[in-house]
Amino acid sequence: MNEIGHKVSKKDLNLVQIDWLDAMSDDNTWQELDELRKQKLRPVTCVGWLLTQNSDVTILISSFDEDSQCGGGGTVIPTNCVQKITKIGEKNDDTKD
Repeated sequence: MNEIGHKVSKKDLNLVQIDWLDAMSDDNTWQELDELRKQKLRPVTCVGWLLTQNSDVTILISSFDEDSQCGGGGTVIPTNCVQKITKIGEKNDDTKD
C-alpha cells in the first residue's frame, strides 16, 4: 500500500469485499448477565477501495477524489478482526468498454 505523503492514484487501489467481525455493545440498558454472556461478535461485510492494510488496521474508502487526495465513506477495521478479503476486480486500469 502507499505510504503517508505519497500521492495515491486510482490505479493503486483494489476494489475488495472484506468480511470481518465487529464488536457488540449493549444499548445502555440493564441486562441480565446471562443474556450479556450470550452476545456474539457481529459478522459484517464491507465493499470499497482498499486504502491501507497493515498488522494494525485495514482501511477502506467508498469514494475517492484523486485530484484532492480525499476519500469518503472511510471504514477503519482492526486487522485482527478481518476474516476474509476478496478482490472484486483487478486494479483500476481506467479502460472503458
